[in-house]
Amino acid sequence: MKNIVYSRVDDRLVHGQVMTAWVQTTGANCVVIIDNQVAKDTFLQMVMKQSMPGKIKLEVLTIEQAVDYLSKDDPKLKLFVLVKTPNVVLELVEKGVDFRSLGVGGMGAKPERSPLYRNISASEDEKAALVKLQEKGLDVFFQVTPDTNKVQLSSVL
Repeated sequence: MKNIVYSRVDDRLVHGQVMTAWVQTTGANCVVIIDNQVAKDTFLQMVMKQSMPGKIKLEVLTIEQAVDYLSKDDPKLKLFVLVKTPNVVLELVEKGVDFRSLGVGGMGAKPERSPLYRNISASEDEKAALVKLQEKGLDVFFQVTPDTNKVQLSSVL
């Protein structure tokens, strides 16, 4: 989709850094969260919507809803796509959604994850998804904040 201005893996989804730095840096006017569980949690959605600046739209979609939503091209929308894991983006790409790049940011430590880059951890399955995305032509990189350098996946794995 031509109007995706940034795609990011961040398991915290909407938080201060996303709202104050990433959205402003990318010029996005719509944050799209793609997560099957969050799409069912109306309370969490309400909290997230209240944290959004008035001029920024928020969409919370399941993977299936996202396939439809992201296939439409609305030139007025500048989309900032947020997912918790790279596996979601891989599933979307395999269903025909056109992503050009994926920035990996917040993937916190969990029992099934091991350290990957700085404070970013990933399971073997998540690492495999990142590699597959790169093989499919996406520019996959690590970037913690907008003012830090991009580190390519190939230099980490």
